[in-house]
Amino acid sequence: MSTNTTQAMEGEMTSQNNLEENKRIVRAFIETAFNQHRADKAADYMTPDIKWHGGTLGTVEGRDNFAGLIGAIVGALPDLRNIEQDIIAERDIVSVRAVVEGTHKGDLLGIPASNKPVKWDAVDVYRIADGKIAEEWAADDLLAFVYGVGAYTPPWLAQQK
Repeated sequence: MSTNTTQAMEGEMTSQNNLEENKRIVRAFIETAFNQHRADKAADYMTPDIKWHGGTLGTVEGRDNFAGLIGAIVGALPDLRNIEQDIIAERDIVSVRAVVEGTHKGDLLGIPASNKPVKWDAVDVYRIADGKIAEEWAADDLLAFVYGVGAYTPPWLAQQK
């Protein structure tokens, strides 16, 4: 085998190892922060200047602020589970498609506890830098959440009642 072929194969293996490590970081973050409800440990996985892009919920900047948001979520949904459906890594990006479920037992998004079970789909895209999460784009089906807790019924579902 030529030196160039060997170097190319080693480069591919290193790249694949980096992709697997990035997926491991994201999986560990989700498991610790959400599934184990350890918002106090979430910051361990983040860069100090992390940015969380929450679509209609806006942007949260900084490790402490993002960890605080996670604390509010797991505090309101103390039995929350984030169940991975797919995970894909490319370059410094990891994308996760998940189903999130839990029981709404505390105020969240200005909605008082309903004690109802909720379930929604989520797609989260993470950017990894130096072994930490530097950025996240969250696309959660918030309509499923507000419908599930009884805070809003979309017109197309109201007609079914």
